[in-house]
Amino acid sequence: MSVSNKANLIIINCHDIGQHISPYGVDTVNTPGMQQMAEEGVTFTNSFCTSPGCSPSRAAIFTGRYPHSTGVLGLTHSLFLWHLNDDEVHLAQFLGANGYHTALCGGFHEDRDAARCGYEEIVHGSYVSAHEAATAAEEYLVGRRSGKEPFYLCVGLFEPHRSFGATGAAPYDEKGVYIPGYIPQDDEAQKAAAYREFAALQGAINYADNAVERILQAVRANGFENNTVIIFTGDHGIAMPRAKCTLYDPGIEVPFIVKAPCWGLEAGTRLNGFVSNVDYFPTIVEGLGLEIPARVEGKSCFSYLRGEGNRERNEIFAEKTYHRNYDPIRCVRSDRYKYIVNFEFNLVYDAPTDIIRGDIYRAAPLFYTQHRPMFELYDLDEDPWELDNLAGKSGYEQVEGDLKGRLFRWMRETDDPLLKGPVSSIYYEEAIASVQKHML
Repeated sequence: MSVSNKANLIIINCHDIGQHISPYGVDTVNTPGMQQMAEEGVTFTNSFCTSPGCSPSRAAIFTGRYPHSTGVLGLTHSLFLWHLNDDEVHLAQFLGANGYHTALCGGFHEDRDAARCGYEEIVHGSYVSAHEAATAAEEYLVGRRSGKEPFYLCVGLFEPHRSFGATGAAPYDEKGVYIPGYIPQDDEAQKAAAYREFAALQGAINYADNAVERILQAVRANGFENNTVIIFTGDHGIAMPRAKCTLYDPGIEVPFIVKAPCWGLEAGTRLNGFVSNVDYFPTIVEGLGLEIPARVEGKSCFSYLRGEGNRERNEIFAEKTYHRNYDPIRCVRSDRYKYIVNFEFNLVYDAPTDIIRGDIYRAAPLFYTQHRPMFELYDLDEDPWELDNLAGKSGYEQVEGDLKGRLFRWMRETDDPLLKGPVSSIYYEEAIASVQKHML
């Protein structure tokens, strides 16, 4: 296949959206654009990220490697300082080397330098409103009508990151408000707090969805629909207590919707096999007719996406090492059970600052500030909100042993630095190097 005949690629990714959208059964949220993608494409119902933090998860998406392999074990912005290892190959770099024009509209959060990652054209390069990101994407697509090479466009949407109304989104409760069962509602104050924050979240998601609708329309209007792969996803779970920054399902569930007429996908398909966002890179590369790099750790699901056989992934793995603080945890999830290992003593929920400031957290602080155990085991069939820890209980010894074995084999196979001891931060490394310059 010549370069000029290769499919175009658009990836639309949201901050903090989880699966809190209508294609995943949340009918109180108004997401017609995302719903259209699901009806015209393929939706993975069991889709998870590799990390419940923004930068590590995105590093996995765009390299096909787990966060601890990429070097991005925490946030890349401000003083957190994490960045991709020098030898990591970003998707934009890879596609640029294979004849694609590469562009970024809106947010970028997997490294400190978008140009280093291979983007030829960068509009904004930091998070702006979904409206501004969509406008930039529309203008880019108009400009590509005269382009000879295929293009890869990444559109990063800020919403629905907190603060929910910061970019102009109004709360939305016209269809009611869905509040998941892991949010405490034991008294009127807690119920009122949950309603306010989830209505605001729904409004921010609706605001992001408007951008998705505009991009889909621009793809059609500029003649790209039949030869463009469009992927919609997010980095991790919603910005609510016990979701974002945890390895419970609400923290690691993400949307993965693929609309690609050129790949021969059956519209409206829902697939139940596991997919992790570390699998996106190899899936995209295979679908575009390119060779998957040997060091990629994810598993392509391209054949499964096309309805050719079963998905050969029996579990997913996820990790957190840093967000705001050092919080090393790892998990393995099978179709029924979740096993989490907490490698340091901490609260049951090490919450990000923006969530701590929210109404829900402040309405039930004792619920979130208990100390957590070293091991956690949940039966997801019986306990989908992961509230009843079965680790160490009689009758679950075989399940716990099996999952612990799977988890530590994965850590060993991927050379997880936790196996060698506590992981120091980039902030620490720079601070100690500065101090040592002045030591006698």
